[in-house]
Amino acid sequence: MAENIIFYGPPGTGKTYYMQKQIEKYTDYIIDDADIVDSYTVKSAEWLLIALVIMQNNNPMNSSDIMSKISTLSLGYSGTVSDVLEDHSIQDSPLGLTRRQPRIFFEDGGKWFVDRLRLLEYDPNFISNYMKHGAVEKRYDFVTFHQSFTYEDFIEGIRPSVNPTTRLLDYDPQPGVFKRICEKARANRAKQYALFIDEINRGNISEIFGELISLIELDKREGQYCELEAVLPYSKTAFKVPNNLNIIGTMNSADKSIATIDMALRRRFEFINFPCNYNVLEKAISLKGLDPHNIDGIDVIKLLKVINKRIELLLDSDHIIGHAYFMKVETGRQIISVITKKIIPLLEEHFFDDLQKIQLVLNDIDDTGALVKDAIYVHEELDPDKLLNFVGEYVIEPKKIYHVNQHVIVAGIIKIYNGVAL
Repeated sequence: MAENIIFYGPPGTGKTYYMQKQIEKYTDYIIDDADIVDSYTVKSAEWLLIALVIMQNNNPMNSSDIMSKISTLSLGYSGTVSDVLEDHSIQDSPLGLTRRQPRIFFEDGGKWFVDRLRLLEYDPNFISNYMKHGAVEKRYDFVTFHQSFTYEDFIEGIRPSVNPTTRLLDYDPQPGVFKRICEKARANRAKQYALFIDEINRGNISEIFGELISLIELDKREGQYCELEAVLPYSKTAFKVPNNLNIIGTMNSADKSIATIDMALRRRFEFINFPCNYNVLEKAISLKGLDPHNIDGIDVIKLLKVINKRIELLLDSDHIIGHAYFMKVETGRQIISVITKKIIPLLEEHFFDDLQKIQLVLNDIDDTGALVKDAIYVHEELDPDKLLNFVGEYVIEPKKIYHVNQHVIVAGIIKIYNGVAL
């Protein structure tokens, strides 16, 4: 049965990252035995051998199946597969044993998977280095909606193209991204296909889907009991949505409220909330061998929690900061960079009409409104009496100009959450 799902939540909560992990379910790796043999012969890395075997299978495998496959390759391998999987597992050891890099394997239901995103983060050239005679088969398409995205881009439209035979311009209807993936799914009904739509709420849903908004409903799909078809306006052909196509989207709740999303879309999709997940952040930092509660003296978890509590108090929960912003930090300097170059610009959008609230979020002013020591978001006051010789009948009030301190230090970050009990 097909799925229509939208992942929604504040910025930086890992919606797009999770969607990328979902993409792996619709990616088939065609790996030759020769590539596995060559890779292990050259690199002699047990984790690499096992990763290639699991990826070649395109399905999770248990330890004995992995060993059986390795035995057919005549490598003379005498290691213990289960030990290697545990050594390079994403999950922490219940016995407190030290894991080894890369940590790319995880177990579910007695079978082992490869976290391919972590694998490619560890070695971006993995495919070109170890799959020289292989191929990657995609059973998905990816698109990002925006204000200029149209029905013609999504379903079909008339676009000029050069006929390769006559060298003349043709104006035949050309399929859009949705029609193309539907045709691929229809041609291979034994497998699941997917269309991933990032920022789905930024497009004009009624204009983009047109008459097909009804056809994407699960019970209106091809072969279902309420099957519907529509005649496309350009090609004049009958069109149905296949039942082996999943539609998976993301939307930023800070960009547009869930309450205002097109009701036709809302009825046809399952909405799954992606909140800020402090446990995910804590684990991601720990996987790098760092203490998330003490990176150069900074408690990253408490820092983010306090910032988000203040944003919820001053605004709402749709605008909190996601854990993804801090996933890659390893030093205090990197944390300062995230705060000054990513978080503050976001807060400036959230509080564009009252920038002093950013100082409240960052704990930069005292109970008199004066800047505290090591303030991050500072201000200067423009005094009309000092700047203007004549104001006439104008009533000009003093004005505060805000900007980021150019010399932020670790102590300035710590003071954001210092003294706050959670």
